[in-house]
Amino acid sequence: MNNSKTLFFNLLIFSILFISSSNSWINCWMGLEINTLIFLTLTYNKKFLINSEFSIKYYLIQSISSINFLFFIILINYNLIDKNDIYNFILINLNLTLLMKMGSAPFHFWMISIIEGISWNNIFILLTLQKIPPMILISYYLNLKMLMIVVILNCFFGSLGGLNQLNIQKIMIYSSIYNFSWMFSSIIISENLFLFFILVYMLIFFNLTYLFSKFNLFFINQLYLIKSNKSIMLIIFFNLLSLGGLPPFMGFISKWIISIYMIQTLNSMVLIMVLSSLINLFYYIQLMYPFLTIQKFENKWSSSLKINTKMMIMSYFSLFSLIMSSMLMMIY
Repeated sequence: MNNSKTLFFNLLIFSILFISSSNSWINCWMGLEINTLIFLTLTYNKKFLINSEFSIKYYLIQSISSINFLFFIILINYNLIDKNDIYNFILINLNLTLLMKMGSAPFHFWMISIIEGISWNNIFILLTLQKIPPMILISYYLNLKMLMIVVILNCFFGSLGGLNQLNIQKIMIYSSIYNFSWMFSSIIISENLFLFFILVYMLIFFNLTYLFSKFNLFFINQLYLIKSNKSIMLIIFFNLLSLGGLPPFMGFISKWIISIYMIQTLNSMVLIMVLSSLINLFYYIQLMYPFLTIQKFENKWSSSLKINTKMMIMSYFSLFSLIMSSMLMMIY
């Protein structure tokens, strides 16, 4: 990252903190607009026309949702509505605009159509940091019935949508849509649990996007090129299983804690989310089909692929959840 990219990335973090600490809806709207413009500057690259197409589409979607968001907060702040039924209807529409802004189901189609062609670094920011401000704003006015429907829709579209995909970027998008269901469930319980889940998700997703970016992997058949490097394939395999929530990896801990709290009140929701995770694990294992098969495919240039020691340590950190789970069991 050059100096300008570093500056804009710091401003992006600042905009997220500004939205999280604002005590006015107008300030939150201003923070969302600043966040959108800064993210567009990070993704823009004049050498690639497809990045320009992504920027235009992303800006149009964010502008439409921002206009609706501003309209509803004006109705709320200036007391232009009196009846409670209309007030609840306005709050539901306010949450729907935020769902559209973050790309959650049933408003996820725009995100799938623009994801191809952009870099893995931008995908990491789009699927992690850009989710935090809308999720925090949704937590201010929670509608339990609406969130239950949204959780079911995210489980359905996120798990079934990735089954017939050969593009790794789209598989990660559908995986992110599925993880929306766990994020909404965690934010219903407490904001601290949501922060814990998003931090674990960011750690695992960073490991995957770093490796995919380092070796320019965009399709499943490209994984055969790095099959000869067993350590890299093993790291990708562990992180995919951790992202799917398979014990004893790190991703299982956060989902296990959410399930413990939700099983006391919403048993059916936990069952749907767990069954959907099995479908997710199916196409995660599909990504690792080159590693699991006996067929040997090796090119001369694949032997030069290396990875630094820091990345190895950071990736194998997901295995420490076995120790953490035993400690949590003793506390619980």
